[in-house]
Order: sequence, then structure tokens, then C-alpha cells
Amino acid sequence: VDDVMTTGATAEACARALRRGGAAEVAVLCVARVVPGGGISI
Repeated sequence: VDDVMTTGATAEACARALRRGGAAEVAVLCVARVVPGGGISI
């Protein structure tokens, strides 16, 4: 659905849509995240 998590807004919107569609549970897997404030990235 998305390649990098920054604010989480896309994941939240998708989870909300899935729940409205009847999903009993929604899990989010994130393999890359933008660190707020320009923190150290490894």
C-alpha cells in the first residue's frame, strides 16, 4: 500500500476502511520509517 511510513496516515486510513468493510483484525507491517526531526538513520 505504501513504501515508507512517515505519519502513519495511509496505514490508519487503510485500517479504517478494512474495519468498515468487516475486517475483525488489521495488522500493519512497516519495514522503513522516516524519523521525525531529521534524527539519525541507520
